[in-house]
Amino acid sequence: MDTIVYWIRKTGASCLFIGYFPYASGTIGSLAAIAALWFFKDDLAFITGPENAVNYWWAAITLTAISFFLCDKGKETFGSDDPKQTVFDEVVGQFITFFMIPVNWRTLLLGFVLFRFYDIVKPYPVYRLEEIEGGVGVTMDDVAAGILANVTLLASMWAYEWIMAYLVVSG
Repeated sequence: MDTIVYWIRKTGASCLFIGYFPYASGTIGSLAAIAALWFFKDDLAFITGPENAVNYWWAAITLTAISFFLCDKGKETFGSDDPKQTVFDEVVGQFITFFMIPVNWRTLLLGFVLFRFYDIVKPYPVYRLEEIEGGVGVTMDDVAAGILANVTLLASMWAYEWIMAYLVVSG
C-alpha cells in the first residue's frame, strides 16, 4: 500500500488517533462526534434543521463514501478486518442519528445512547450489514444503527410532544 494512502487511512479512520484510546474506542469516537456537533452547531447551521434536509443528506452521503475509503483495507492498515482503532464509521453513524433533530443537550444525550445501543446490540439488519466485505461492511452497520437511532429519536420526540400537549389540554 502506498505510504501516503496508508497514513491517510490510519489517521482518518482513527479520527486523528482517537481510535487508539485503550478502552471503548467506538464509544469515544461517538462522543467525539457528539462533541463536534455541540461545539460546531452554529457553524453547521447550513446543514442542520428541517429546512436543510437535502444538505444534511448530501453531507451524510459524502461522509459515508469517505468512510468506505478510510475503513477499507483494515487488515493492511491496522492488522484486522474490523479493527477497534477504526472509529470514523461511528462518527458517520452518529451524524446520521441527528437528521431532522434539533441539536440540544437532551437530544444529543438520547441520540448518543440510542446509537450506541443499536451499534452494540446490532439488531437485524444491522448485524447482517457488518458481514459485507471491506470498508462498506465496516461502515454500513453503523449507518443502519444511525438510521434506527434517528427513527427512535424522532418517535420519542413526537411522543413527548403529544403527551405534553395532552397534559396541557386536559390539565
